[in-house]
Amino acid sequence: MFALVWAMAAFAQTGAEIIDRMNERINSRSGDGISLVVDVKIPVLGAVVTKTAMLGEKSRLDMKMKEHNVVTFTQKDTLWIYTAETNSIIITNDTLMAKASSSNQGGMDMDMFGDLTEGYDITIKSQNLVKWELACKRKRSNKDDDAPKNITLEVRKETYEPISMSTKMMGINCTMHDFKFGISEKEVTFNEADFPGVTIVDQRK
Repeated sequence: MFALVWAMAAFAQTGAEIIDRMNERINSRSGDGISLVVDVKIPVLGAVVTKTAMLGEKSRLDMKMKEHNVVTFTQKDTLWIYTAETNSIIITNDTLMAKASSSNQGGMDMDMFGDLTEGYDITIKSQNLVKWELACKRKRSNKDDDAPKNITLEVRKETYEPISMSTKMMGINCTMHDFKFGISEKEVTFNEADFPGVTIVDQRK
């Protein structure tokens, strides 16, 4: 009986309520770190795939575009930029990165979905035992020209954590997926041993 009541409650929620619960879940895990993959398909240029992991004041960004493969680590105002083509790493300081990190508590913007309930009309497009698929349509009152007109968001029922978010603007398709909460220090810390034979150029002042 309890399971039936729980199921009925879950199915009775509105799209906006689901997103509110999802934001609560994300905020509750903000200190654990997060990683996600972003696929961007750009006409002519092709596909760009990035994987981002952030924990505290540290982050790692892997970017692949055609034959290019770049890995960037950050810790406070220090950057390690690895280029696979030359098997080299440049270490440098970036005060702008430090400022951005500080303003965001050194982590990813955990409120990335926070504006959806204000700027979009949200409906449940479909659902099954595992997830909700939400359709988010920009409201006429939303005057942000940079905001996509339509966003599709998938939310896991068991945890209220995001599964994927996809949209399209000016012919560019963007999908965020593989959200993971709980990042280890090792995942976001530069270790020279992970890049055999690498050439290091230290440009820090």
